[in-house]
Amino acid sequence: MANAAGLDFDAKAGFMLFPLMVHSLDLTVSTIAVFFVSTKSGHPSTNSNYGPLEDPLNVLKRGYYVSLILAILGLFWISRTFLSVPHLPNAYLYFFACSVVGVIVSFLFVRITQYYTDYNYGPVQSIAHSSQTGHATNIITGLSVGLESTGLPVLVISVAIISSYYLGEMTGITDSKGKMVAGLYGTAIATMGMFASGVYVLSMSGFGPIADNAGGIVEMSD
Repeated sequence: MANAAGLDFDAKAGFMLFPLMVHSLDLTVSTIAVFFVSTKSGHPSTNSNYGPLEDPLNVLKRGYYVSLILAILGLFWISRTFLSVPHLPNAYLYFFACSVVGVIVSFLFVRITQYYTDYNYGPVQSIAHSSQTGHATNIITGLSVGLESTGLPVLVISVAIISSYYLGEMTGITDSKGKMVAGLYGTAIATMGMFASGVYVLSMSGFGPIADNAGGIVEMSD
């Protein structure tokens, strides 16, 4: 793209270094966010003023929101520093918008996943209710909910790809024939935006099997 647009060496270097900077940003913001994952000190059995127990997932999501905010701020600086085009002063803003699209997709994926896998919401409750009438209804409901759960992610990804593609083209970067050539790079930047807090998302994912194993131990030990 940079060659087709006739960009100078500094601009080309910035476009190539951008993904590496985003991954460095990911490590930084995710590490900072981990320090916001903590519960109140003490224990309800020893402290009458402790108050209600906090949902562990809410504790994890507090750190996740911190990582998202820091990621957006970092992406703006990286976009302005590494995606500047000399003759198009506002191009980096459209590229930054592409990265924000990716951050939004990441957030929506977490929310959609929680909706379809958390026992506080209808899909899991419907599977549990069906399990009361036997294995057949359990399998049918579970399979149908599993198939349904792919619908929203497909819609989110489709909208994100189209949006980031056209935001990339709106930068005004063209080749020698005047054809817009930055659309595909815009979709790549949206992907980098999804990765901007990926390390923290993986840390949250580790909570799942830990909680499941703990629950199994509690059940088996009465």
